[in-house]
Amino acid sequence: MSRSMSERLRQQLSARLAKPRRVFVTPGGDEFAAWCRDMPGTAVELIVSARALHELVAEPGLPLADLDAVQAYAQQQFAHYFGAAAQRFAVAPWQLGEAVGASALHGLDLAALRAQAEAAGVRVAAVRPAWAAWLASLPAATRAGSGRAVWHEGSVAVVIQLDRGRVTALQSRRVNTLADLGTDAPLAVGTPADALAPQPGPATPQPDFLPRSGRSPLAWPLAATGALVLATAAWSAVESHRALDVAQAARDRVAALRPAAAPKPAARRAEPADNRSALEARALLAMPWEPLLTRVETAGADAKTIAWLGLDASAGRGELRLEGLTPDKLLALQLAEQLGTTPGWRQVVLSRFSAAETGLTGQRFEINARVATGGGS
Repeated sequence: MSRSMSERLRQQLSARLAKPRRVFVTPGGDEFAAWCRDMPGTAVELIVSARALHELVAEPGLPLADLDAVQAYAQQQFAHYFGAAAQRFAVAPWQLGEAVGASALHGLDLAALRAQAEAAGVRVAAVRPAWAAWLASLPAATRAGSGRAVWHEGSVAVVIQLDRGRVTALQSRRVNTLADLGTDAPLAVGTPADALAPQPGPATPQPDFLPRSGRSPLAWPLAATGALVLATAAWSAVESHRALDVAQAARDRVAALRPAAAPKPAARRAEPADNRSALEARALLAMPWEPLLTRVETAGADAKTIAWLGLDASAGRGELRLEGLTPDKLLALQLAEQLGTTPGWRQVVLSRFSAAETGLTGQRFEINARVATGGGS
């Protein structure tokens, strides 16, 4: 494997295991270009400036059953207002109770951003409007109130009308100062200087420009599990090398104290690869973690209500154990059947199914499988 290919794979694995960091981007995306140049192999949540967005809130009572219906309606409306240019807009729908709406990305090319990230080994976990990230970062008491919350970026303000925590209206406006919005004091005012860390509280709109079929809430738990496996393997390898060095030094000291004897055939020096722990560690490090984790993540995302609890691998035996929670045994059986159709996966069985421990919701299950260790999964 060439050094450049090895470095690229290392960056991809690092990005998959990394916790996303928020990066604020304005029209043109220069901030993200600089991030990709300086921080390859990381994960990001892109927070999009209001200056790169158009906003739409649908009239109450429209028969929009799900996000796909909201997106189709929004695309028609944006095409009506902005003409042929709207065909290039990426659209992020949202639905919260009776309130539905969508954001359109007009100041950034989503496909170009994703290609840029791919080239730098950067994982894009989400692409969200700044006002949505800020609203989710407000204290619960503020979000539960009634009145206006205002996201302000220079000459642009996004006015969010709340009614006891429910979003009833949302509008992007051009302003010279906040006084242009009226004399009523807003519930809160946000700017790009805010931390935007999400806080518990009433639900808020969560529009995301990434394709919904490409996202999964399981990515971070599985990545953390993979990181733990790799870290354990690396530590085991280091400890094995140390133990072998100590044993070799002790043997040499004993041999030096013995009287000289007739020469005997030289004993083969023990190599680190002869140590079982070192072999297991090296095998774990050589496991194709990226396709393996991607397959588990995709299968879990298809099941929707599956929540992963852990992953344990024995690379020497080519065994994999998955633990998770599900509300229905049939889902766990279907998941095992789906994984069993994956090339390189053999003997996939649902080996345990029991009530979840106190504090967990659903039924706990365990899936065992044999997987390929040297190629794709």
